Amino acid sequence: MSRDGELRQFVARLLGWARERDVEQALASIDLARAHCAHLVLCGAGDLVSIAYALHRRTLGNDKPFILCDRRRGDTPASVRAPGNHRSGTAAIAAASGGTLCVRSSRPPRDFGVVADAIRGAGEVQYVVCAGDDYDLHPLLVVPAPIRLPPLRGRAGDLPRIVDEYASDAIAELGAREPCFTNADRAWVLAHATKSLSEIEKTTRRLVALRTSANMSNAAARLGMAPVSLSRWMGRRNLRRTQRPAR
Repeated sequence: MSRDGELRQFVARLLGWARERDVEQALASIDLARAHCAHLVLCGAGDLVSIAYALHRRTLGNDKPFILCDRRRGDTPASVRAPGNHRSGTAAIAAASGGTLCVRSSRPPRDFGVVADAIRGAGEVQYVVCAGDDYDLHPLLVVPAPIRLPPLRGRAGDLPRIVDEYASDAIAELGAREPCFTNADRAWVLAHATKSLSEIEKTTRRLVALRTSANMSNAAARLGMAPVSLSRWMGRRNLRRTQRPAR
């Protein structure tokens, strides 16, 4: 599948496969951001940074930088679990050159005015704002056509397919085999982890790693987290690791 075809399929996953008009509108907004003609605004529940990162991979590719500018986090390099972050907007713009700069609307950099001026004058950065659920009130949304992710509680019929597609992403990323994500795994995710798309993404990825790793330490290493953190995550959910041959 072409990159544009993959992007269209992913946007349909975010918004609903039956909402063709919304998908087309979202793709038009993404095209404007990719061409540096406007910034892209994401609205909805959960961790929208993970959605922004997924769009980045499907528009610009893994070889281009994706930089978060969050003043509440430290200056950190990218890891398996999280994108690189700069508290300073000026530093973030420099690091994101040729790629994507992502900002949470609730945590703009202290030098936000500098960032806004630089973004307007530069054609080297795709700019994404994660605006959360309060999109009807936020002043950034004077831009045309923000991407508004509908609540999952209204997409019950889509949820099995959403879970399966995120599981397929995890399988491809981790180099696993499709049988590793079972019907029982799907049923568990549907029953316990569908508050947001980011929760589904995180849960399916961890389940695939657990099912295809020789032990807890190996699974945690593939996920970029400490074994004790993964063990606690499982314990809070009363999950057991079913060992399967790693691939």
